[in-house]
Amino acid sequence: MLFAIERYTICASARYLRRCFTNSVDTSANEFPRNFAQQSNESLTSIRPEAQKSLRIAFLGAPNTGKSTLVNQLVKRSVCPVFCKVHTTQTKARGIYCEGDTQLVFMDTPGMVTTKECKKFKLAGSFKTDSRTSLNIADIIGIVQDAENIYTRHKINSNLLELLTEDIRSRIPIILVINKMDKLKKKDILLDFVHTLTKSKKSPDFCDVFMISALTRDGINDLRTYLLDSAKPRAWEYEGHVYSDSTCEDIIRQTVRAKLLDILPNEVPYRLQMELEHFDPAPDDSINTLVSITRPTNCIARLLTRGSNNRVGQIAVMAERELRHAFRTSVRLKLSVLSPT
Repeated sequence: MLFAIERYTICASARYLRRCFTNSVDTSANEFPRNFAQQSNESLTSIRPEAQKSLRIAFLGAPNTGKSTLVNQLVKRSVCPVFCKVHTTQTKARGIYCEGDTQLVFMDTPGMVTTKECKKFKLAGSFKTDSRTSLNIADIIGIVQDAENIYTRHKINSNLLELLTEDIRSRIPIILVINKMDKLKKKDILLDFVHTLTKSKKSPDFCDVFMISALTRDGINDLRTYLLDSAKPRAWEYEGHVYSDSTCEDIIRQTVRAKLLDILPNEVPYRLQMELEHFDPAPDDSINTLVSITRPTNCIARLLTRGSNNRVGQIAVMAERELRHAFRTSVRLKLSVLSPT
């Protein structure tokens, strides 16, 4: 069963960005506004603390199940990097959504990996620790399954099941989120593997099941409404205008990294280092920024800059589009390719 949703349009809000900059950012200095995504402005939170409600949601799943896309759609901003290659999300990130008196805090985590995979691909230690940390503070756990993957859709990732101890299962509600429904052509297959997932002795007792497409937004409104209704009476963790706990620097750098993964082949983008060199909010609220890409070899430099299809230009255009959606303003991004020191 596929939930229907309304199509929504996110309008640009230059005033929002202006408030963030004018409160604590010195645009005349060559300093990055590292806390851009979480500026403090008490006037934006008009709801009394005693009337507020909040909910912390941890989304877990195998690599490339669409957790980051799901968080972006629920928050209505591109706050998490998204790509089809695995291991795009390397550390946990929080997306924050406020509606009325309720604040939802979404915790996007790296895909489940084994210790062997961490060593093989030289992954950060966060791949093993961030998911467990998120579980310890979550009010609801969302297990995200990829309906398109015929090899894994009928079973919960074994690494994830190890995290779901009896203590966690007994005290934290767990929901099942079947993603990529738009890719599933035969709906009778859906009923079969959902029945297998929910009835398996290894699976947790799901308190609800949602069937969505994060890419097309089908079912997103229903899931968000369910979470809003599940919120607990307590003061908000973040000010009302905050949409991410990531810094501006992190959002820009991770967005560029995701687009490098989108354009470059195989393991090449994993070997590149990115640094935010310049960040300048203009008087009209637009953003000018420069990101340097350090390449390890001349061969990779040629891959990035030469030929009729200039990959650096393509990456800049794609990243600008995502950043405009994240910051709700015009973004002009320049990329420079540097030699290693």
